[in-house]
Order: sequence, then C-alpha cells, then structure tokens
Amino acid sequence: MEPVDTVAFIGRMPLSEGNVFVVTGDSGQGMTHGTIAGILLTDLIQGRQNEWADVYNPSRLRSISTVDFLNESLTVTAHYTDWLTGGEVSSTEEIERDEGCIVRRGLTKIAAYRDDQDVLHERQAICTHLGCVVSWNSTEQSWDCPCHGSRFDKLGHVINGPANTDLIDSRG
Repeated sequence: MEPVDTVAFIGRMPLSEGNVFVVTGDSGQGMTHGTIAGILLTDLIQGRQNEWADVYNPSRLRSISTVDFLNESLTVTAHYTDWLTGGEVSSTEEIERDEGCIVRRGLTKIAAYRDDQDVLHERQAICTHLGCVVSWNSTEQSWDCPCHGSRFDKLGHVINGPANTDLIDSRG
C-alpha cells in the first residue's frame, strides 16, 4: 500500500471492532515507521494519548488535492508506456565501455551494461518494485526507476528502494 500523502497508516484499522491495528504504507521509510509504530501502537493499546495518533491515523483525510493526486497518477502511469517503446540502441554492440543502455529483445527490455573490461552484463530492465522500466543514469552510473525512485548499481544490485530485490538476470 502506498498512501497518497506518503505518510504511513499506523493505528486502529478503519471499520474494525477497535481491537485490530494496522501498520502499512511505509513509502520506503520502514525503519522509521517501525519505530514509530512500536511507540504509537503501545500507547493506543494502553489508552494513552499520543501526539502522532492523528498524523498516522489510517482514517485520516488526505491533505493532497484530487487534481494533484490525478496528476501524480498520470505521471506514474505514463512511465508504464516505456514497455511499448524500442530500445535506446538496436544492438548491444553499440554500447561503449563503462556505459549502459536499454535494448529491446522481443517483448522484453534489457538493461545492458558493458564494463571497462568489455564484458557485457544484462539484466531485465524491469524494476522489481512495481514493474516500471529502469533507465541508465550516466552521471551516477546506476539504473534508476522513474516511478518510485528505486536505484540499482551497474550490475543490477539494489542501491536503495523501495525495491528490495536486484534486477532479474536476463537469462532467466
């Protein structure tokens, strides 16, 4: 679950009997929200006041406008059209040393990186978080996901999430 306002849902489950609690929607902040949840849920269960209860309340009203929400949704959705486009190069032979490019191979997009020893490394160009097509960031020498910000190193290993698994080997 990804809350529109990127603030986790921590508290009593809406429409429940009152003794069911939820912690979800971490938006890549699981360590922080896990700590807050431990404190907040303990207070809620014990019937104590907590200054964060309204901020993280799963029933809270969203402060983001409908127009902003729709614009953001369209932006993310537009990135899924990358599945339909061709590759940046027609062949991996065109990729220079220490560079990466997206190559279309049939219905699949490949994140191909040629190291400084001229060895080609290929991973599926699909982010393991929610399936957007990654792109090569030549400045940072990384594969970056435009949808939610996941980043992978040259060889497809996770640098930072929300993705928590490496890009998949293109050979299956």
